[in-house]
Amino acid sequence: MKNIYVLFILSIVLFACEQKKQAQGAKIEFENTEFCIGKINQGERFECFFIVRNTGDSTLIFTHIIPNCECTSQSSNKTEISAGESDTLKFIIDTYGKELGIFKSEIRIITNTIPDWHVLKITAEIE
Repeated sequence: MKNIYVLFILSIVLFACEQKKQAQGAKIEFENTEFCIGKINQGERFECFFIVRNTGDSTLIFTHIIPNCECTSQSSNKTEISAGESDTLKFIIDTYGKELGIFKSEIRIITNTIPDWHVLKITAEIE
C-alpha cells in the first residue's frame, strides 16, 4: 500500500513539473540595451543595431516600438521572432537640427513578455 501511495505522490510531482515547463511563453533577451554612436557631425544620419533573442518557447511579438524623439525611426519592420531565434532591430538617428553636444534617445519596446516593456538607449556626441 505504501508503494502505491509513493508512486501516486511522485506522479503528481512529475506532472506538476512538466506543466511548469510548458508555461514558459516568449522571453526576450537583448545582446545590448545601449548603443553609443560616438562623435557624429550635426545633420548626419546614423543606423543603430540591437540584437534580440527569443529564449522562450513561443513566438515573441512586438506590439509597439515607440521612440521618444522624432529624430529616431525604425528601419526594420520586424514584428515577431520565433522561439529560439534571434534578429536585429535597426533604427536610424537623424541629427538634422539637433543641438551640438550630448544627444540621448530612448526607444520603448512593448512585447508579449513579462515584463512587457523594455527600453533601448542611444547616445552620441553631436559636433
